[in-house]
Amino acid sequence: MAPRRRRGAGSDTGEDANSEANAPKNRPPNTAFRQQRMRAWQCVLTPKLIVTIFSILAAIYLGFGAWLTYLAHTVRDIRIDYTDCKRDAPSEFNALPSGYITAHFAETDNTHDPYKAEWMKEEVEVQYPGFKANRTYCRIKFNIPEQLKPTISFFYNLENFYQNHRRYVNSFNAKQLLGDAVDGRTINDSTCDPITHDPRGTGKIVYPCGLVANSMFNDTFSNPVLLSVPDSSAANETYSMSTKGIAWSGMKDLYGKTTYGLDQIVPPPNWEERYKNGYTEDNPPPNLKEDEGFQNWLMLAAAPNFYKLYQKNDQDPMKAGQYQVDIQDNFDTTVYNGRKAFVITTVSSMGSRNIWPGIIFLIVGGICLILDIYFILSFFLWKPRKLGDPSYLSWNQPSAPHGHASAS
Repeated sequence: MAPRRRRGAGSDTGEDANSEANAPKNRPPNTAFRQQRMRAWQCVLTPKLIVTIFSILAAIYLGFGAWLTYLAHTVRDIRIDYTDCKRDAPSEFNALPSGYITAHFAETDNTHDPYKAEWMKEEVEVQYPGFKANRTYCRIKFNIPEQLKPTISFFYNLENFYQNHRRYVNSFNAKQLLGDAVDGRTINDSTCDPITHDPRGTGKIVYPCGLVANSMFNDTFSNPVLLSVPDSSAANETYSMSTKGIAWSGMKDLYGKTTYGLDQIVPPPNWEERYKNGYTEDNPPPNLKEDEGFQNWLMLAAAPNFYKLYQKNDQDPMKAGQYQVDIQDNFDTTVYNGRKAFVITTVSSMGSRNIWPGIIFLIVGGICLILDIYFILSFFLWKPRKLGDPSYLSWNQPSAPHGHASAS
């Protein structure tokens, strides 16, 4: 009996023409693509292919992991925790506990050991527009044992601060940040609650409203001042760092200068240290479109321990020597059992120092290499079975039943 032909697939041109002529109008054309007669390729995982795949994966992961690890170790940085400065620091320079310092440098010496630093606290009267106030300053001396190449970045680091909390993340008003004079009823009904109106009952709108703006990090850092240089008379040189260019360029499009009148708004409660008399002509509200520190704070961190860029220098190397940074200590982390620190670091092509991506790639590459070796031994040395041997099929096994059991 001749095999059946697929409908519409005639054996000659005449049959095809006749079939096409008599076919319904909605019938697909008799082509290899439309009738699913195209050749198909199916990947067969042979032992050689498996070994080749794992060899390539091991080479890629191990090579990339080694490169990332190398880049991480080329970064030079120093991190100094100053959480307890206001409570524990003396009134004159004294040794900072070594546990508060973490540093990664290529070389050190006895004179400029990066694990030796000094700190002190001092009450200073600060002049603000329209008023004066006493502030606690934490002054820290630390050592940079080698010259650092730009870019030099200055970060602040917070620990145990949950910017990813559900209510916190939504606690702002996007239109208000764009500069629109959003009315009080809209603000009151928004996710800015409970930071919406003046807590003193004046009815004025809080600008910017919400928990995110209210909790903004408000410690201030001076530029590092070079106090002394090994084998040199250079001293009291300020290493200038800029707070411009620290936010992503596209972030400015999310903010604008406010169109509120000064008599319509008040600063958030936690901004009172800076705006004791509220917003005035001499001390107006910040222009959020130009305030890159605020923009960085509004880029909410996904983890409770995070770094945010405060200032940087893209041009000048940082000389080896002893430096001093003065910190106006305003942000209280003890109320939520947190910690705070500042970090001075160089950057590589992959960013600041982070050894974990390289380690993860090395671990995955190591697993691929171990599996590769195992498959080589298993397939080629440990008495491998013949590929595609039909004797291993279940119905060819000695214990397989032959024939069908009759029904009783």
